[in-house]
Parts: sequence; structure tokens; C-alpha cells
Amino acid sequence: MFTGIRRRLIIYYLVVIAVIVLLMGAFFIWFLSNYYMQTLRENLYNQAQLSAALVEEMLARDAAPAELDQLCKNLGDELGLRLTLVAPDGIVLADSAEDPALMENHSSRPEIIEAVEKEKGVATRYSITLDEEMYYLAVPISSGPETNSEGETGAVIRLALPLAGIKEAQSNLVLFIIGALLISSLVALIAAVFLSQRMTGPIEKISNAARSIAGGNFTPSIEVKGRDELAQLASSIREMGSSLARKMNQVVWEENKLETVVSSMSSGIILTDKDQNIELINPAAEKLFDLESEKTVGSSFQKAIRYYLLNENLKAVCREGEAKTFEISLYYPRAAALDVYILPVFGAEGDVIGALLIFHETTELRSLEKMRSDFVANVSHELRTPVTTVRGYTETILHENLTREELADFLKIIDKETGRLSALLDDLLDLAQIENEKGLVKEESVDLKAAIDEAVLNVDDLRVQQEVTIAAKLPAEEMNVAGNAEWLRQALINVLENSIRHGRKGGKVEVSLVEKSGAAEVTVADDGPGIPDADLPYVFERFYRVDKSRSRKLGSTGLGLSIVKHIMEAHEAAYSLQSIEDKGTTFSFSLPLI
Repeated sequence: MFTGIRRRLIIYYLVVIAVIVLLMGAFFIWFLSNYYMQTLRENLYNQAQLSAALVEEMLARDAAPAELDQLCKNLGDELGLRLTLVAPDGIVLADSAEDPALMENHSSRPEIIEAVEKEKGVATRYSITLDEEMYYLAVPISSGPETNSEGETGAVIRLALPLAGIKEAQSNLVLFIIGALLISSLVALIAAVFLSQRMTGPIEKISNAARSIAGGNFTPSIEVKGRDELAQLASSIREMGSSLARKMNQVVWEENKLETVVSSMSSGIILTDKDQNIELINPAAEKLFDLESEKTVGSSFQKAIRYYLLNENLKAVCREGEAKTFEISLYYPRAAALDVYILPVFGAEGDVIGALLIFHETTELRSLEKMRSDFVANVSHELRTPVTTVRGYTETILHENLTREELADFLKIIDKETGRLSALLDDLLDLAQIENEKGLVKEESVDLKAAIDEAVLNVDDLRVQQEVTIAAKLPAEEMNVAGNAEWLRQALINVLENSIRHGRKGGKVEVSLVEKSGAAEVTVADDGPGIPDADLPYVFERFYRVDKSRSRKLGSTGLGLSIVKHIMEAHEAAYSLQSIEDKGTTFSFSLPLI
């Protein structure tokens, strides 16, 4: 409750109050004690004057000593004091408390001597007669038979008061003053606590608001009434919180945008400080180098990625402040080609404070370039053979005298090669069209049963040539799927032709269509020599032939299964090719039924 500035304020108040109370207490005790003693002396003096007047009157009429003694006793009882009448020679004439005849001479008493000399004597001393400390005040009597020859008095009347009573009265006065001061101090303390709370309450509210802002709550509840500096400070804190909220929302928005962009980029990004410690890494870079951001951020780049060329170029960029661009090849965790851009990050004073590394994977691009190069080479090779044959036979026809039978044979060869060339060009055009329109498949209802019948009919000439039997196991009802009817028929024809060409001459090809789990599954199986395991991964590549001489002899272009692959991918169909040497090959695909 009493912490911080409030506790200090209360301590300061207490110190001030304690000093004031001590000073005021000492002053009041001194002042009131003196005032009390002065008042006591004045009262005693007045009473002594009155008593002296009564004694003087009795002395004037020559009263007997017994009368004087009785007067003193009566006055002592009435005043509550001890009265003593002393003759000029110090003999006690009367006393209110004792028998004057038994009392010793008082001429040596200091108050008596002082009263004779100064007309008033005061003394504080121990009384042997009463056995206690006493306060004495004596005054002279100016007339009567006791007056000396020069007209000066010698008789003295003395009043005595026990000092214990005076001290008790002074003690009571001191206790009263101390009690009053304690009560005043308590009231002052309560007022100090109240005032400190009034003063520190707004400060506490402002402090809590500042902590809330530091904790992320930029619009804390802070109400300070008034128009003083604290109220103005509270208003400034509120405005600062609102401004911070707007700025933080903007920063968070910008950060989210940047994080979204960085996280969604396909290129890998790594940000380091000037000491090559990783500060940021996006998911693409994590995947590229098989890293985890939780373990990587904060660690050294050289420790995370052990690649000499990368590390040396990164150090050079941080040292020289110039961007670097180069290409590297990765072998772990997978083979990949990367274009690397290392850019320096400059601080406010123009010094290098870090580096940004951008990794753009070009593996697919390099693969496509190689595929394009291989494709051009393969196409050139495939086209060169029939063109060379046609050209050779044509030149022979033009420059040689041939018989009708030779001319007919040459024209048949030319017709065969032009047919091969036409088939190759058709397949190339079909492949190009399928690749270009792969993402725009025409959705229509296709009856697979009818498509299979058409495909079987289309390959009948080739089937007769190879003496192959086709066994079709088709359902009685239609099986409709969504897709491009022309492309699906083309895929079926290519698969059947492939099975007939590469199967066993005089063998058998089975085509089946069944329903499985809401999908139509088509299977084409032959009983040919099969495909070696080493060739299976490449059978869907362009111009790839397991037995090149046999394929060309049978009129294969090497593009049939490649076209099938692209048609299947365009329809998002599940497809597979399985083969066992000397037992045959099976191709199957499935599409959801409508």
C-alpha cells in the first residue's frame, strides 16, 4: 500500500511533523512552565501583600502574639499555604503550621535576607521543619511596633508552598502538552497520508497506464481530474498510447505483409547480421537446405550451411558492401541448381549491418533446357531418318533409269517413310496441344465403354498385322466420367498400340473396365516380353524406346506413352504401369464416375 513515492512522501511528512512537534513541545513546555512559575510568584506575592496588610493592621493595634499566631493559622488554612511571621531579629512570631516558640531563628534564611534588602525574597530549599522541598516568598511589613528607629521595617511575612505540588502541576502541564502534541501529530499523520494519496494517486494511475502501454495495452483507462501538470501528463499519456496503437497496428500490418510475402516466396531467403549470424529464414530456404528456423535463427551461417563458396561470398559482401551474384549446385539434401544473390543491408549511417541472401532454384529450368535440347536432338534425329530415306529414293528415281517394278518398290518405300513422318508430326502436334491446354481440360461426359470400343476398332489393322487377340471385358451399362473425350480416346489408342507393338506376336491383349470405390478403372494388359526394371522409370519420356530397332520397324514414334502421361495428368487421373520381364506389362488408370 505504502510503496514508492507515497512511502517517501509519508516519511518526509513524518520527519517534518516530528521536528515541528519536538520544537513546539520544547517551546510550549518552557514557555508554559515559566508562565506558570511567574503566575505562581505573582499570586503568592499578592497573597503575601494581603496577608502583610492584615498582620500590619494587627501590629498597629499591638495585638498579642497569640492573636498573630492564630491569624497566621487562619490565613494558612484559607489560602492552603504556610504563613510565617518573622521579627527583625529573626525570631519567629507566628506560623500557620508549627509552634513558633519551637522554631529556630530565621534571620539567616535567604528569602528573609532578600526581602529585607529588596522588598521581596524568593527561595527554593529543603525545609527541616516540614521535611520536604519548599518554595518560599517573603515580603517586609512597613509599619507597626516592629519598625526600627530609622522608619524601616524589620518584620517579614513569608508564604511557603510545597515544591512537590508545584512539580506535580508542572508535570501535569507537560503531560497535557505532550498529549495535545501527540493528538496533533496523529491528526497531521492522517492528513499526510490523505494528502500523499491525493498527490500520488494520479502518479500511480499514470504509472499503471505506462506499464499497460509497455505490456501492449495501448488504450489504458486513465482519468486524472483537474488542470494541473499531472492531469496534463495523463492526457499526454493517453494521446501517446493512441498514437502508439496506430503505429503498432501499422507496423504489425506491414510486418504481416512482409512475413506473408517472405513466407510465400518460392525463392529461399536468409537474412544475417554483420557477423553472419542468421536472423531470418523463410520456409523455402528451410526446405532447400533441410533446416529448422527454431534451431537455425541466432546461429552462425557457416555452422548452419557448410558451403565454402557461399560463406566466402557472404563474408566479402559484409566486408566490402557490394552485391554478389553467382550460381551453385547443391548435392544435399537433394541435387539442385541455385542462382544466388547476396545483397548488403546498410544501416542509418551507411555502414553494413547485415546481408540478404536470395536463393532461386533453377533445377527445373535447367532440366527443361536439357529436355528441350534433347527434344530438339531427338526430333532432328527422328525426322532425319525418313527425310533422308525419301530424299535418297527420290534422287534415285530422278537420276536412274528404273524399271516399272523398281519404281513401284521405291515409291512404296517413299510412301512408308512419309507415313512415318506424318505420324511423327501428328504426335508432336498432339503433344504440343495437350501440354498447352493441360490446365484447360474440356469437361464433358465421356462414356469409357464406348471410348474403349472405338479405340479397339481403331487399332484393328495393327492388331491383324501383329496377329494379336484383344479380349475386352466391359460392363453391360455405360460408365461415364468427366473429361475430354478426344484426349481419353487418344490415350486408350496409344496404350493399345503400345501393348500390340511391344507385346508378343500372336499374343493376347486384355482390356477391362470395372467400377471401384466410385471410380471407373481401365486396365490394359499384354503377355509380351515385359520391360526391364532399369527402363521402367523412363518409359513415359519422349522418344524413349526399350528396343529401338524393333520400335522403328513397327512404326513407333516414341511419343505414345508421353502423350498418355500428359493426358492423365491433365485429367488428374491416377495411373500406373507395371511390368514383369517375360510375363507382360499392365497399364491402368482410374477416373471418378459422374
